[in-house]
Amino acid sequence: MIFSKHIKKYILALGAIILLLCLTLFFQRYHRYQIEVDDGEAILSIQFMLPMNQEKIENYLKVYPQIPKTKYLLDYKWESNTQVRLKIAELEYPKGQTIILKVEGAPSYIPFLKKYFSMTIPFQIEPMIQQIHPEEQISTEGPIKVSFNTFMDPKTIDEYIESSMNLILEPIKTVVDNKKYTDYSQWLLYPNQKLKNDQSYTVIFKEGLEAQNGKKMKETMIKKFHTVSKPQIVKTTPKEDETWVSLYPKIRIETSEPIEKGYIFIEEMKGKIQIQGNKMEFLPEGVLRPDHIYQVQAQVTSFAGEKSDISSFTFTTMPLKEDFLWVEVSLKEYNEVIIYQGTKEIRRMKASGGRPEEPTVLGTFYLQDRGPYFFSERFGEGATYWVRIIDQYLFHGIPRDKNWNIIEEEEKKLGGAASHGCIRLSEEDAKWFYDNIPHGTMVIIHE
Repeated sequence: MIFSKHIKKYILALGAIILLLCLTLFFQRYHRYQIEVDDGEAILSIQFMLPMNQEKIENYLKVYPQIPKTKYLLDYKWESNTQVRLKIAELEYPKGQTIILKVEGAPSYIPFLKKYFSMTIPFQIEPMIQQIHPEEQISTEGPIKVSFNTFMDPKTIDEYIESSMNLILEPIKTVVDNKKYTDYSQWLLYPNQKLKNDQSYTVIFKEGLEAQNGKKMKETMIKKFHTVSKPQIVKTTPKEDETWVSLYPKIRIETSEPIEKGYIFIEEMKGKIQIQGNKMEFLPEGVLRPDHIYQVQAQVTSFAGEKSDISSFTFTTMPLKEDFLWVEVSLKEYNEVIIYQGTKEIRRMKASGGRPEEPTVLGTFYLQDRGPYFFSERFGEGATYWVRIIDQYLFHGIPRDKNWNIIEEEEKKLGGAASHGCIRLSEEDAKWFYDNIPHGTMVIIHE
């Protein structure tokens, strides 16, 4: 009997604990609400079962849209300590998203009881086309970007967009916080096959085009497009089959209209592309082989997205006689000057070219005048054995101060970019260059 009494006490205690837990869960999770959704705005009235702590309730209200980081207005007003009225409004497109509203740990006046719950709010908005890009002139390969004000139904959209272009429709993929999402409010329309240049086409967005929220477009929209003309490459430098081309040529392309992007490909040679207006230029990263036939391929894309035909042409670089003396200046990571006789290297010297903010001029030049020394009042420095490349760009020795002492700090920089644009050499190399490299010698400077 005593044992049975203890069992009953334990059962009653356990029952009380279970009842308390159930009541706690009930008060934490249970609530009543009313919701009205109309044209991008939701009014939500929530009736809690406990008196709530009204301070900073916004810290415990979280909105989770279909596309993260979409902005919403979240406002509230307490009607009583158990009832709050929320206003949630869509602030940016795409609207008509289905959001999840969560109350996460909102405190009540009972210290250990906090409120948790979540609910789904399906915003409603009538679908409309916000933007079509491009508006009139299109590339023969597309795409046309169509932006709606809300998510469109991918299952039925093909039935309500008709065109003589035989379009392929694809929703845009987007990345938010390293996660991929499909934005069904934005679509890319690609022609199934390449269109003809300078032709007119029509796209019809039919009445009844349906959004994911079930609402339908009420009016048919007819949009006319015209394909752009194909950009033409009208001039190349060097010309087709040109001979005696420099070993460091600037390959130039001129087109019939402004260029957005493009490429110039030369066998066995990388380089830098520069585009300005209707001109594109390729500067090789190194010296080309002498007396060699090079094949060039080039293509440009206009700002309308239209590609030119691929242009191909050849040129032949200049031959080098065995006794032809010339200079290569390499301003790659390691700066150096290399002297050649024909194709044979006869001397290699550590050097310093211009710093990034004062770069050395690149290209093919021919040595001009020279002198035993100079001093620049502007920089408060001078140097020995100068030889002019072009304008203010010189070969010369290590910089010297006003007392004509070599600046040791500058001497230690040989091999890297350090100058105001000139090519610095050691004193020994500068004197050898001054004494042995004559006026008019070809100099090629490249990065």
